[in-house]
Amino acid sequence: MSKIYLREHLVRYTIRRALNLPVDDIDLASIVGSSLLPVMRKVVAYVACRLVFEKNNHLRCGLCGRGPFTKRGLYLHLTRVHTNEILRLIDEKYNKYAEKPG
Repeated sequence: MSKIYLREHLVRYTIRRALNLPVDDIDLASIVGSSLLPVMRKVVAYVACRLVFEKNNHLRCGLCGRGPFTKRGLYLHLTRVHTNEILRLIDEKYNKYAEKPG
């Protein structure tokens, strides 16, 4: 139960980062733990930059292309529609970093 809860927090953190909303390392450390913090910083940054793009000065979903959205609208869209896909992206990138030697 708690792992699902923390994964949902990780998705919300990643979306907030993608939308340039206020987040900090303390939030991320409380979600993933201090031992995973260095790797998860990279993973979250990688995934976050793929969630949002701008077209004609309007925010659009980087996963499905829908839009235009306000920041709030895109946050809601990503959390409601793409949570599982964002978790999959995070897991894939984390696994790639975990496979790399030292």
